[in-house]
Amino acid sequence: MKVSYIVPVYKVEQYLSQCVESVLAQTYTDFEILLVDDGSPDGSPVLCDEWAKKDVRVKALHKPNGGLSDARNYGLKHAQGDYVVFIDGDDFWQHKDDLEKLVKVAKVNPEVDFIGFNCDYYYPDTNRFSPWVEYAEVLSKTTNKNIATCELVKSGTFPMSACLKFLKRQFLMDNQLFFVKGQIAEDIPWFINVLDKSNKCMFINQYVYAYRQNVAGSITNSAGNRSFQSLLNIVETETEKLTKRSLTEEAKNGIYSFLAYELSILFTNSNIKDKDMERLKSLKWLLNYDLNPKVHQVKLMKNLIGLPLTIKLLKLYNKHRASRN
Repeated sequence: MKVSYIVPVYKVEQYLSQCVESVLAQTYTDFEILLVDDGSPDGSPVLCDEWAKKDVRVKALHKPNGGLSDARNYGLKHAQGDYVVFIDGDDFWQHKDDLEKLVKVAKVNPEVDFIGFNCDYYYPDTNRFSPWVEYAEVLSKTTNKNIATCELVKSGTFPMSACLKFLKRQFLMDNQLFFVKGQIAEDIPWFINVLDKSNKCMFINQYVYAYRQNVAGSITNSAGNRSFQSLLNIVETETEKLTKRSLTEEAKNGIYSFLAYELSILFTNSNIKDKDMERLKSLKWLLNYDLNPKVHQVKLMKNLIGLPLTIKLLKLYNKHRASRN
């Protein structure tokens, strides 16, 4: 069973070696690493070539800048593994036996289209690892997309990140599960599409991925109005698409609840223009779907004190939370 690691590379010169070394150190060795240089202006392209010379399992692919989605798509089209793993160039895997454990799970459960695993947020300034929310125990065994969707949302997590999946390459290719070029927060529609197209899946509490925080200039670091607009467009588009998806009504309600969570995040933006506020307010009906416990709290606040004051409190909470990190 061969595994393809797809690593988009852009302005990660100081982190890339740790990323590559964390993969090359894996005890399971049947893999390839595709370093997709996305036209990076720093020393990353040279590093990609140097790593390709050091180990035959590493391949350096160079392309003009097209963004994170484009780099992932490019890597996926060149991958040759039975399974695919995405990892960003400024992040890394934590343990030498991570891949060995995932391969064992995949071999025991060949019917699953993908396996979700877990992550820690890594704060390099303090060398601190903060674990993400645990998946429900029921998801550690083979399940279907409807149960998975409801259980994930209900537990307060919905792991959109492509970097937290061990996926069959043929499943991705057969269903054309690529990322939308130029889109920020592209993992959200991608993961909903992955769930929608899957037959069987599972999520295990194996903490594999170290997601580096506070990285300036990397391919995944985006902020400001473009990020806000992209997420707002995704919430609007996905609510429209949902009625046509092959999910049960309960699972659809779960995704509505997840989108309500994203809507709550959008409300915390400190510089919302009037026209965008009107778009946000037109989506407030999503808050009625409160399977996500955080959305339930926002709904209670809205019903108690009204939407304007709820938005002010959300902004204050977000500011306080950011200061703690």
